[in-house]
Amino acid sequence: MTDQEMFSKNLALSREFDLYMLEHPEVAERIPEQALIVLLPEDDPDFCAKNLEIAKARREPGQPLVSVCVEKVNPPRSRLVNPRVEVAA
Repeated sequence: MTDQEMFSKNLALSREFDLYMLEHPEVAERIPEQALIVLLPEDDPDFCAKNLEIAKARREPGQPLVSVCVEKVNPPRSRLVNPRVEVAA
């Protein structure tokens, strides 16, 4: 897996985790300040292992490490409400 693929996957996972925390603030409250959060997608074991390896290498002494195990990410879907499509003649 290339660095660009890792970056893209982590960007997408981070965005989804941010949205999840907005909808579930009780999760955000459990994360210590200055924690290093590592997202571990269980449906992609190679990516999961690489993320954990990178997190452990970049973790500062005494820094809390928070593992977020993700069973899977559902496919994206539109959040538009009743869009109207008008084609000009």
